[in-house]
Amino acid sequence: MSEGHYYWEEIFLEMCNIHLSKYRDNRNILNKSILERHLDDLIHLSDKSEDIVAHQTLTVWILQVGAKLPSDLKDKVLESLKWNNDNTKYHWSSYVINVRKIYLEDFKNKILNHKVGLKTFLLNLKIFYDKDLEHTLIGIEQLISLFKEERFDHINYINLDSCGLIKIPNIITKFPNIKSLSLDNNYLTSVPDLIENLASLEKLYLMNNKIELISPNIGSLINLERLFLSHNQIKTLPLSLGDLKNLRMLYLNNNNMSIVPDIFDNLKLSLCSIKNNPILVFPLH
Repeated sequence: MSEGHYYWEEIFLEMCNIHLSKYRDNRNILNKSILERHLDDLIHLSDKSEDIVAHQTLTVWILQVGAKLPSDLKDKVLESLKWNNDNTKYHWSSYVINVRKIYLEDFKNKILNHKVGLKTFLLNLKIFYDKDLEHTLIGIEQLISLFKEERFDHINYINLDSCGLIKIPNIITKFPNIKSLSLDNNYLTSVPDLIENLASLEKLYLMNNKIELISPNIGSLINLERLFLSHNQIKTLPLSLGDLKNLRMLYLNNNNMSIVPDIFDNLKLSLCSIKNNPILVFPLH
């Protein structure tokens, strides 16, 4: 998001009587009911400002909470997402141009497919170099297409964020060189046994799902360096997590953990975040 988006986000939150710091910790405090209650005022302010970033920010929120998207707002934002509107404004690198095209297309498609009551999140690529795009697979359609073509080896990053998944697709295991796998903003309830087949994984993103269970097989990911599990429904962690000797970053914010397990003694973490858990018991040392 741009600075303009953050600016409007703070203003809109204040109008919704939500403190910015609380929203940063838990974005679920902004829900469909709250947004729809204030929507007319938020649209009025956006229209008055004549700032398309305000309209875009509000539309992102509408998608995220599954609120009704008024047709006037929809039309304004879709018009702003046309590539020709941006193409001549700035001197961008090829990487910025390619990534921006992907983000604009993703935003446009999610607006067009939006349904009231359906929560949708925008894509977060999590890559920073032009060469990475050549080895990146984005979305279910591309996953199936490359699987049918038996084109596996060149892919080292799969992004299936916001694809409505209720389980991790088995065909992911056909891609032997995956180093990064992102499944944020889906409806996964578990990390299944098949995870052990992704032995090359270094980064695993599973934020904002409904995960309760994590297979002990996760301990087989000996190359894993970063594990993102925030905003799930995890109560306990498998003991095998302590086998991840290369793990350096672990995010467990906003789960249902009441006990911090002893496995943390075995890990050499440079960052571990467990905010917003109902923790009652810490390990004895």
